[in-house]
Amino acid sequence: MKPLTPRLHGFVDYTACGLMLAAPRLLRLSPQARRASYALAGSYLGVSLLTDYPPALRRMIPFPVHGRIELATFPALLLLASETQGRNRIYFLALAGMVAGAYALTDWKADPDA
Repeated sequence: MKPLTPRLHGFVDYTACGLMLAAPRLLRLSPQARRASYALAGSYLGVSLLTDYPPALRRMIPFPVHGRIELATFPALLLLASETQGRNRIYFLALAGMVAGAYALTDWKADPDA
């Protein structure tokens, strides 16, 4: 049994969006890394707002599809990490780890309203 229900996963998503908006400035990332993080936050927020789970604004994207979209960002995050250095690299590797962890801990077959 995986501990992240659709409802909990939604709260993780919104928290992650907030972190992707706040962390780049707090960590003094490069302007390019900041822009990439803000773009990721925007895309995650858009998908989250439209996913079929309780914290969504409009429930249009099936929860398992949300998972596949989220997992597709993993290689992009690794690519961003490979193209940067220092704290920028660590930041994108940490985001990749967070995506992988959230994906692995989520019950993608659960009833979204459970």
